[in-house]
Amino acid sequence: VVSTQSTGDFDPEIYHTSLLDIDSLLPIRVTQQHRLTHSQWEEKIVDCWLEHKDQLREEAMLSFLKIAQDLDMYGVNYFEIYNRKGSKLWLGIDALGINIYHFNDKLAPQIGFPWSEINNISYSDKRFTIQTANKSPDFVFLTSKSRINKTILDLCIRNHELYIARRKPESPEVQQMKMQQIAERKDRNDERMRLKKEREARIAAEHNQRVLEQKLMVIEQEQQASKKALLLYQAKSNELERKIHESEEQSRRLKSQRELAEQEMSQMEVELTSHIEEKEELKELYHSKEAFAMKTAMEVEQMQLKAEKLRLEYDNLQKKYSEEVLSRSMTGSVLSEGSDPLEDTCSDGQDFITEIEGNRSEENRDIENFSGHTSP
Repeated sequence: VVSTQSTGDFDPEIYHTSLLDIDSLLPIRVTQQHRLTHSQWEEKIVDCWLEHKDQLREEAMLSFLKIAQDLDMYGVNYFEIYNRKGSKLWLGIDALGINIYHFNDKLAPQIGFPWSEINNISYSDKRFTIQTANKSPDFVFLTSKSRINKTILDLCIRNHELYIARRKPESPEVQQMKMQQIAERKDRNDERMRLKKEREARIAAEHNQRVLEQKLMVIEQEQQASKKALLLYQAKSNELERKIHESEEQSRRLKSQRELAEQEMSQMEVELTSHIEEKEELKELYHSKEAFAMKTAMEVEQMQLKAEKLRLEYDNLQKKYSEEVLSRSMTGSVLSEGSDPLEDTCSDGQDFITEIEGNRSEENRDIENFSGHTSP
C-alpha cells in the first residue's frame, strides 16, 4: 500500500525487486518477528503491491490508514515516566485516551484511562496528575523534565478535543463537505475507470502491435529465407544447366569419338579381313613351299646319294684309270689325245648337284619371306 501510494502501480520494466528499500518500508520489529530472507521480503512486497493495482494514491493512503489504525501502536505517542517508587514506565496518548505500559512492553497497556472517564489533567513542575470521573484515587507520575509535562498536557488537550468533536452531530457545512467529497470520489472513480479502460485498450493495442511486429519479423525472416532459398535454387539450377551443357558436350565428343572408333574398327576389321586372307594365302603358300621344300630335300638327298654313288664310281674309275695308265706306261703305249670319259661323267654329276642346291636355296628364301609376313 505504501509503495502504491508513493510510486503508483508496480511496473516490472521500471521497478526491479533489487531496488526496493526493505529497511524503509518495514520496521525493524516486523523484520525481526518473521524469519524471512531479503529476497523473500521483496517477493511478498511485490505480491501485495500487485494486489492494489489500479488504485489511486488517495485510496492507497486511506487503505494504509485503515490497516495502520488496527495496529496496537497506531497513533500512540510514548513518553518515558516514573512512578512514585522510581520505576520506569511508558505513558501512551492516543485518540481514545491515556494508557500506562510496562517499560519493556509497549503493546499491552497495564492501566487505561478513556477520555470519557477523565475529569481533569494537570501538572506541577515534574509531577503530573490524572483525575478520573469515578471515585478512584488520582493517578500521579513523574517526568524527568517539566517541559515534557507541558507537551503531554498539550497533546492530551488536542486528542480530547478531537474525541469530543467526532461525537458531536455533524453541521450542515460538514455534511455538505462530505457530500462534496463523495461526489469528488465518484468522479475520481469514474475517471479512474475511464483511465483504466484507456490503459487496458493501450496495453491491448501495444500487445497487438508487438504481436504484429513479431509476425512481421517472422514474415520478413521467412522472406529472407525464401530469397536465400531462391538464390540457392537459382545457383543450383545454373550449376545443373552448366553440368547438363558439359555432359551434352561430353556426350557429343564421346559420340564423335565412338563414331571415329567405329570407323577405325571397321577399317581395322577390313584390314584384319585382308590380313586374314593374306595370312591364309601365305599359309597355303607356306604349306606348298614347305611341301616343295620337303620334296626338294628328298630329291636333294636322293641326288646326294646318287652323287655319292657317282663319286664312288668316279673314284673306282680313276683308280682303274690310274692302274691302266700305269700299266700302259709300262707297256709304252700312250693314250690318244681327246676328252676324258671319266671327267665328262664327273662334270655332269657336278652340274646336277649345283642345280639342285640352287633350287634349294631359292626355296629357303621363299620360306624365310613367308615367315617374315606371318610373324606379327
